[in-house]
Amino acid sequence: MSVTNLPIVLRILDNENHLSERADQKSISMLSILGVFMVFFIAYYRLIPINIFTGVLILLYFFFALLSIVNLIMAIRPRIRKTKAENEDEGKAIVSCDPAFFTGICTFTSPSAYKIALEAFLQDESQIAEVYIRQIFSVARINSEKYKHVQRGIITVICSLTIELTVIVYLFMYYQSAGKMPTL
Repeated sequence: MSVTNLPIVLRILDNENHLSERADQKSISMLSILGVFMVFFIAYYRLIPINIFTGVLILLYFFFALLSIVNLIMAIRPRIRKTKAENEDEGKAIVSCDPAFFTGICTFTSPSAYKIALEAFLQDESQIAEVYIRQIFSVARINSEKYKHVQRGIITVICSLTIELTVIVYLFMYYQSAGKMPTL
Protein backbone atom coordinates (compact mmCIF):
# COMPACT_ATOMS: atom_id res chain seq x y z
CA MET A 1 0.00 0.00 0.00
CA SER A 2 1.35 3.42 -0.87
CA VAL A 3 1.75 6.30 1.57
CA THR A 4 -0.91 8.31 -0.31
CA ASN A 5 -3.57 5.79 0.75
CA LEU A 6 -2.72 6.04 4.45
CA PRO A 7 -5.01 9.07 5.09
CA ILE A 8 -7.93 7.09 3.65
CA VAL A 9 -7.12 4.17 5.95
CA LEU A 10 -6.93 6.54 8.93
CA ARG A 11 -10.27 8.11 7.99
CA ILE A 12 -11.90 4.67 7.87
CA LEU A 13 -10.43 3.87 11.29
CA ASP A 14 -11.73 7.18 12.65
CA ASN A 15 -15.22 6.47 11.26
CA GLU A 16 -15.26 3.03 12.87
CA ASN A 17 -14.21 4.55 16.19
CA HIS A 18 -17.05 7.09 15.94
CA LEU A 19 -19.54 4.27 15.29
CA SER A 20 -18.28 2.54 18.41
CA GLU A 21 -18.78 5.71 20.46
CA ARG A 22 -22.32 6.13 19.08
CA ALA A 23 -23.23 2.56 20.09
CA ASP A 24 -22.02 3.30 23.61
CA GLN A 25 -24.01 6.55 23.73
CA LYS A 26 -27.17 4.82 22.54
CA SER A 27 -26.78 2.06 25.11
CA ILE A 28 -26.19 4.47 27.97
CA SER A 29 -29.21 6.54 26.92
CA MET A 30 -31.43 3.47 26.77
CA LEU A 31 -30.20 2.31 30.19
CA SER A 32 -31.01 5.75 31.60
CA ILE A 33 -34.51 5.72 30.11
CA LEU A 34 -35.14 2.22 31.42
CA GLY A 35 -33.87 3.23 34.86
CA VAL A 36 -36.22 6.22 35.06
CA PHE A 37 -39.21 4.11 34.09
CA MET A 38 -38.22 1.33 36.52
CA VAL A 39 -38.17 3.83 39.38
CA PHE A 40 -41.59 5.04 38.29
CA PHE A 41 -42.84 1.44 38.14
CA ILE A 42 -41.49 0.61 41.59
CA ALA A 43 -43.17 3.72 43.04
CA TYR A 44 -46.55 2.41 41.84
CA TYR A 45 -45.78 -1.23 42.64
CA ARG A 46 -47.64 -1.13 45.97
CA LEU A 47 -50.82 -0.01 44.18
CA ILE A 48 -50.96 -2.94 41.78
CA PRO A 49 -53.71 -5.40 42.69
CA ILE A 50 -52.45 -8.94 42.81
CA ASN A 51 -54.21 -11.21 40.33
CA ILE A 52 -53.16 -13.50 37.49
CA PHE A 53 -53.18 -10.74 34.86
CA THR A 54 -50.98 -8.35 36.83
CA GLY A 55 -48.77 -11.20 38.02
CA VAL A 56 -48.04 -12.25 34.45
CA LEU A 57 -47.45 -8.65 33.38
CA ILE A 58 -45.07 -7.99 36.26
CA LEU A 59 -43.09 -11.17 35.53
CA LEU A 60 -42.91 -10.25 31.84
CA TYR A 61 -41.87 -6.71 32.73
CA PHE A 62 -38.99 -7.80 34.93
CA PHE A 63 -37.94 -10.44 32.38
CA PHE A 64 -37.76 -7.89 29.56
CA ALA A 65 -36.14 -5.28 31.81
CA LEU A 66 -33.43 -7.77 32.76
CA LEU A 67 -32.91 -8.72 29.10
CA SER A 68 -32.67 -5.03 28.25
CA ILE A 69 -30.03 -4.42 30.87
CA VAL A 70 -27.97 -7.43 29.78
CA ASN A 71 -28.14 -6.51 26.07
CA LEU A 72 -27.29 -2.86 26.66
CA ILE A 73 -24.35 -3.74 28.88
CA MET A 74 -23.17 -6.21 26.24
CA ALA A 75 -23.34 -3.36 23.72
CA ILE A 76 -21.10 -1.25 25.94
CA ARG A 77 -18.70 -4.11 26.63
CA PRO A 78 -19.05 -6.75 23.90
CA ARG A 79 -17.45 -10.17 24.00
CA ILE A 80 -15.46 -10.88 20.85
CA ARG A 81 -14.10 -14.33 20.10
CA LYS A 82 -11.30 -15.00 17.67
CA THR A 83 -12.29 -16.92 14.58
CA LYS A 84 -10.39 -19.93 13.32
CA ALA A 85 -8.86 -17.88 10.48
CA GLU A 86 -7.51 -15.32 12.96
CA ASN A 87 -5.87 -18.02 15.05
CA GLU A 88 -4.13 -19.32 11.92
CA ASP A 89 -2.97 -15.80 10.99
CA GLU A 90 -1.18 -15.44 14.32
CA GLY A 91 1.37 -18.00 13.18
CA LYS A 92 2.38 -15.82 10.26
CA ALA A 93 5.08 -13.16 10.44
CA ILE A 94 2.94 -10.21 11.46
CA VAL A 95 4.08 -7.47 13.80
CA SER A 96 4.19 -8.99 17.26
CA CYS A 97 2.85 -5.85 18.90
CA ASP A 98 1.15 -2.73 17.65
CA PRO A 99 3.18 0.22 18.93
CA ALA A 100 0.47 2.56 17.60
CA PHE A 101 -2.28 1.29 19.95
CA PHE A 102 -2.60 1.00 23.71
CA THR A 103 -2.34 -2.78 23.99
CA GLY A 104 0.96 -2.76 22.14
CA ILE A 105 2.27 0.29 23.98
CA CYS A 106 1.58 -1.28 27.37
CA THR A 107 3.78 -4.27 26.59
CA PHE A 108 6.94 -2.15 26.72
CA THR A 109 8.84 -1.93 29.99
CA SER A 110 10.06 1.65 29.59
CA PRO A 111 9.54 4.76 27.46
CA SER A 112 12.95 4.31 25.84
CA ALA A 113 12.13 0.73 24.77
CA TYR A 114 8.87 2.00 23.30
CA LYS A 115 10.67 4.81 21.47
CA ILE A 116 13.11 2.38 19.86
CA ALA A 117 10.32 0.04 18.77
CA LEU A 118 8.21 2.92 17.43
CA GLU A 119 11.11 4.33 15.40
CA ALA A 120 11.76 0.88 13.89
CA PHE A 121 8.04 0.47 13.19
CA LEU A 122 7.80 3.85 11.40
CA GLN A 123 10.57 2.88 8.95
CA ASP A 124 8.41 0.34 7.11
CA GLU A 125 5.36 1.93 5.43
CA SER A 126 3.75 -1.37 4.47
CA GLN A 127 3.97 -2.50 8.10
CA ILE A 128 2.22 0.72 9.21
CA ALA A 129 -0.61 0.15 6.75
CA GLU A 130 -0.91 -3.50 7.83
CA VAL A 131 -1.26 -2.51 11.49
CA TYR A 132 -3.96 0.06 10.72
CA ILE A 133 -5.86 -2.32 8.46
CA ARG A 134 -5.87 -4.98 11.20
CA GLN A 135 -7.08 -2.34 13.64
CA ILE A 136 -9.92 -1.31 11.29
CA PHE A 137 -10.96 -4.93 10.94
CA SER A 138 -10.94 -5.43 14.72
CA VAL A 139 -12.94 -2.27 15.42
CA ALA A 140 -15.45 -3.18 12.68
CA ARG A 141 -16.01 -6.59 14.29
CA ILE A 142 -16.50 -4.95 17.67
CA ASN A 143 -18.98 -2.49 16.12
CA SER A 144 -20.91 -5.33 14.53
CA GLU A 145 -21.26 -7.01 17.91
CA LYS A 146 -22.14 -3.73 19.64
CA TYR A 147 -24.89 -2.82 17.19
CA LYS A 148 -26.36 -6.32 17.37
CA HIS A 149 -26.78 -5.87 21.13
CA VAL A 150 -27.98 -2.25 20.78
CA GLN A 151 -30.76 -3.42 18.45
CA ARG A 152 -31.75 -6.22 20.81
CA GLY A 153 -31.60 -3.80 23.74
CA ILE A 154 -33.85 -1.28 22.03
CA ILE A 155 -36.42 -3.96 21.22
CA THR A 156 -36.44 -5.28 24.79
CA VAL A 157 -36.64 -1.75 26.25
CA ILE A 158 -39.65 -1.07 24.03
CA CYS A 159 -41.25 -4.33 25.22
CA SER A 160 -40.54 -3.41 28.86
CA LEU A 161 -42.03 0.05 28.48
CA THR A 162 -45.05 -1.31 26.62
CA ILE A 163 -45.74 -3.76 29.43
CA GLU A 164 -45.25 -1.02 32.02
CA LEU A 165 -47.70 1.26 30.24
CA THR A 166 -50.17 -1.63 29.99
CA VAL A 167 -49.95 -2.09 33.77
CA ILE A 168 -50.51 1.65 34.29
CA VAL A 169 -53.57 1.65 32.02
CA TYR A 170 -54.87 -1.43 33.83
CA LEU A 171 -54.34 0.33 37.18
CA PHE A 172 -56.23 3.37 35.97
CA MET A 173 -59.13 1.26 34.70
CA TYR A 174 -59.15 -0.93 37.84
CA TYR A 175 -59.33 1.98 40.25
CA GLN A 176 -61.68 3.98 38.01
CA SER A 177 -64.14 1.07 37.95
CA ALA A 178 -63.91 0.80 41.75
CA GLY A 179 -64.75 4.51 42.02
CA LYS A 180 -61.58 5.55 43.80
CA MET A 181 -58.22 6.87 42.73
CA PRO A 182 -55.20 5.99 44.91
CA THR A 183 -52.71 8.56 46.08
CA LEU A 184 -49.01 8.08 46.31
